Order: sequence, then C-alpha cells, then structure tokens
Amino acid sequence: MTDDDLSNLGLECSEDWVPFPITDTDESAMDLDYWSKYQARELAERYARDGEKADIRALTRDLKRAATDSRTRTPLAAFGWYVSGHNAVAAIMELDAIHPDDTVPDVSLSWLTEHMTVRDLGDPDVREVRLPLGDAVRIRQNFIGEKVRLLGPRPVIRSLFYGVRPKGLRTAITLTLSWTEPILDEPAERMGDDIAGTLTV
Repeated sequence: MTDDDLSNLGLECSEDWVPFPITDTDESAMDLDYWSKYQARELAERYARDGEKADIRALTRDLKRAATDSRTRTPLAAFGWYVSGHNAVAAIMELDAIHPDDTVPDVSLSWLTEHMTVRDLGDPDVREVRLPLGDAVRIRQNFIGEKVRLLGPRPVIRSLFYGVRPKGLRTAITLTLSWTEPILDEPAERMGDDIAGTLTV
C-alpha cells in the first residue's frame, strides 16, 4: 500500500450514468431498498422528460441488483448507464485503484496489460495511449461471464478497460466499462474513451 492521495479522484459523465452506493458508509447509500426505489422514481422523471415511459418496479429491481453486483467487487466508485425507455442497466462502469505492494512493487502498464487481458474469445485490442492523467493502456475485449441462470448459457461480456499511471503516483487508476449487447459496442466505447479523458486525481 502507498500513501498516494486519491481523495480527489474523480471523473465526469452524463446524467445517464447513475452512481451506485458502493458501501453502507456512503452518505448516499441509506439502504439499497430505499435507494433503489428513490432512484427509480428519479429515472422515471428523466425518462418522462425524454418522452419515454418507465416501469418503476422493474427499474427498482434492476437498480438494486446492479448495485449489489458492483458491491461484490468493492470498487472505489460504480455507475450504471440507464437509457431512457429501458428498464435494465445498459452498461456498468467501475472506477478503482491498484496499489503496489510486496508482490507487485511496480504496477506498470505492462503488468496491467498482462493481468487484465482475457483471451476467452480471441486476442483483445490492446493500445498504449496518453490521457491527461498520464500514460495509459486501453484494452477492448470480450470474455465469457458467469451464468445468470442455473440452466442458461454463460453470457458474453463486452468490456473496455483503461489503466493509467497518474504523473507522480505509484498507484494505477483503472476504469472499466462492461455491457452485453453488441449494438452498444460503438456508443459504449465512445463514451468510455471520453470519460477516461476526464479522470482526475
């Protein structure tokens, strides 16, 4: 663990991305049942402004499920992309940090590339890029997810990963977007690239 200061870690995204309460100590967390009902009503109002209808009960269930799932990975922050007129999350975005330790003294871009790539469905698209925050690796890949239902198929997870080493820090900041619908590939990648460019620490 390092003493890198991440207290100002943040990003910019549109109101289509709903921030999830990640821990019970989050000021916004309250409890997931209350939060999901409140947030579903907020989404329904946004959908109405866009001329779309919302199923508040379905949104409530989906918000709680998606937030609960993100909590299992304990990221620093997580968001769900909710498209007006749709009652299930379109994509998940998670922000996290990887600190160097005795086993990984240097969280380099090459280390991130090696440990964050999956070859379930072929070679990923790996690029070294430059972000305002520092040198980064961008990985676009698809992989096989966990079964959602006991007798159902395992879903294909589509993912865009950024790992960046901020100037002057030993800690790596990671941003991961994941979705399942192929039709979302282009807009999700475009949004992920734009959001990665807004990362600050």
